[in-house]
Amino acid sequence: MMRAEQFRYAAAGLALMLGLGLAAPAVAQQRSYLIWLEPGKLDIAKVIGLPPAQNTPEAKAEFDQVLHISSTRTPEREKAAIADQYQTLARFLAGLDNTYVDGTHREVRLLFREAQVELSIALLSVRRLTNRPRPFTVWNKVRVKPCPGGRPEGSSFPSGHAATAALYAELLSVAAPEFADKFEERVKEYGESRLICGFHYPTDLVAGEKAGRAVAKALLAERAFRARFDETVPEIRLALGLK
Repeated sequence: MMRAEQFRYAAAGLALMLGLGLAAPAVAQQRSYLIWLEPGKLDIAKVIGLPPAQNTPEAKAEFDQVLHISSTRTPEREKAAIADQYQTLARFLAGLDNTYVDGTHREVRLLFREAQVELSIALLSVRRLTNRPRPFTVWNKVRVKPCPGGRPEGSSFPSGHAATAALYAELLSVAAPEFADKFEERVKEYGESRLICGFHYPTDLVAGEKAGRAVAKALLAERAFRARFDETVPEIRLALGLK
């Protein structure tokens, strides 16, 4: 890669990290660029495809599904869905038996944050191609009532939350395969929270999951990332309360 291209990619990675509220980790600062995957390494748009076109029967059916799910939510499930707005490893692990506490296990925290930055970069390329209105912004005889609090902006497709959950699950399952089923249950629950709040459609979740898993597998296939990951596995298992 040419030096100018390295600089542009470093700048993009740093901007995303700052946008996510992440500090550039020391190990990343030692590299010539802040990301692990080379440009063009992964074609996310090809992996996930495009959402149903607006005003099609498929799109209407999805709207009706979100309307039903969001309108029948219980106060307890709404509260959990609101809490699931945070795309952090600590929140993803909430409800699972673990000893991970946000702000601890530094290497685990940094590794997963870097992986999340990779995912954010990959999703940017897809979001430039789509501008799908979120369910709560669409008027279709009746409106979807979003959860109280902050409302997400930008394209509904694909779901960044679903992508993040799938990314976490794929990486965690390699480190702790005995918990794989629990991680997958959490992916499903995390995605359902976005439907309950009226923030996404089912196909947004499907696409997000595909993206998250694709990025995780691409990262694990990179020798440098895999070496760092393997070094961190003991700490990941310790954070999950495993030996």
